[in-house]
Amino acid sequence: MKKRIFVLALCLCLALAIFAGCAPKETTAAPTDGTTTAANGEKDFSGRSLDVLFMVGGQGQMADPILATLEDVYPGLETNVTYDHNAADILRSRILAGNPPDIFDVNGGMYSYYDAISEGVMMPLDFLYDVPCVDDPSKTLGDILNFSMMTYGYVDGKHYCMSDSVYTSGLWYDANMFQEKGYELPETWDEFVALGEKAKADDKYLLCYSTKYGGEYFYNYFFNPLLCSIDLEAFGKLQRLEEDAYSDPAVIEALNRVQDLIDKGYTDVVSGTLEITETQMEFCNGNILFYPCGSWLEAEMAGNWPDEFDLKYMPFPANEKGDPAYLAVAGVISSVSAKTQNVDIVKEYYRYMLSHKETTEKVVQTTLNGLAIADFSTNFGSLLSSSVASSWEAVDSGKAIGLRELARAFYPGLADQITNNVSALNAGDIDVDGYVDALNKFYNDTRADDSVLKRDYDMTAIMEAVAAYKAQ
Repeated sequence: MKKRIFVLALCLCLALAIFAGCAPKETTAAPTDGTTTAANGEKDFSGRSLDVLFMVGGQGQMADPILATLEDVYPGLETNVTYDHNAADILRSRILAGNPPDIFDVNGGMYSYYDAISEGVMMPLDFLYDVPCVDDPSKTLGDILNFSMMTYGYVDGKHYCMSDSVYTSGLWYDANMFQEKGYELPETWDEFVALGEKAKADDKYLLCYSTKYGGEYFYNYFFNPLLCSIDLEAFGKLQRLEEDAYSDPAVIEALNRVQDLIDKGYTDVVSGTLEITETQMEFCNGNILFYPCGSWLEAEMAGNWPDEFDLKYMPFPANEKGDPAYLAVAGVISSVSAKTQNVDIVKEYYRYMLSHKETTEKVVQTTLNGLAIADFSTNFGSLLSSSVASSWEAVDSGKAIGLRELARAFYPGLADQITNNVSALNAGDIDVDGYVDALNKFYNDTRADDSVLKRDYDMTAIMEAVAAYKAQ
């Protein structure tokens, strides 16, 4: 029987554990499977329970269909799930009490998963990779997971965080407008720039990004994919807070391209200063060809789309034809407690979540976003809005490689630095050199501050995705 607790407000008074250190401590070895086998050869979890803690957030109550399936498949298993706005505080309290939940999904802005990894709170997910899929036992979970979308929580060659719901991002456009105007979708940066002159002739802007919230919208959804298309290693330098990282030639080239679009009048530098919904209304009204944003755009602007507007996703233009495109991914993640005594049941939780179509469909219908699994678009794209589904088509086709930016989470103050300086760049108050100098100063000052924990950024999963793309 599933015990379900849904608490909307809970005040907790507790001493907060201070997590520190960069390299993860060696965790306690995972308990061996204590699964009992019934007379018919099936797994028997009778008399045992699985404890799950979830924040209240964009993934909704996604654990419900998974736990319901487990209780149906394994009679006698009890599952307990708590959904709470204060899940991070509850988790800290339970860790201090030595009684953490088996699986937890809490707000990364309120709980440092990376500190938890270094303290040995979480178990690496290696134990899941050899688990046979439910619908196709000839494959394992390791075979179907899209690891390039699981870079959050990737430390020293191990994944500690499972993507529970993945938000894609990129350039969004009105397919009907493109058809009516005879515009062709640009595949390369040069084609993208060339389209700017056609847009200008039609009294439209090629592009608009928010500078009021530039630390997210400009930086994550436009600048980082642009930089990665030029040089992935330069992106890695920015994530690792390397000295004078903004002086890298690829970074300067990316900023020069940004400046070039401004100078040519292709970027709407005024609408980007407005509140985000006001900026997006300029896009809804057909004044802008491309708007960089996350996959929540259609839902966020519901009620404002003209009837003829056909919102679609375009992979970021490659540097040269045939090169991969890149997109920023985000979302919510879950982890497994290093102290769980239910590794065997945890395996079943993720096995049914990821590889049992009926259960996976219910999860997707709850979250209304994707999962980091192969062929997601083919198998589950029809459950999403057409705009979100179009982004997953690009991912599944191998045209777009997902990556997760972490520097803003690692180094407080970076987002504000980017916002302030891209706003000044768009306004003409500084040039590219001024932008580079300001960001280098922040990087170098932060590097010199011993009170700030320095983090590595492992590029392995991204590089493996690039290698797979080139091998096609």
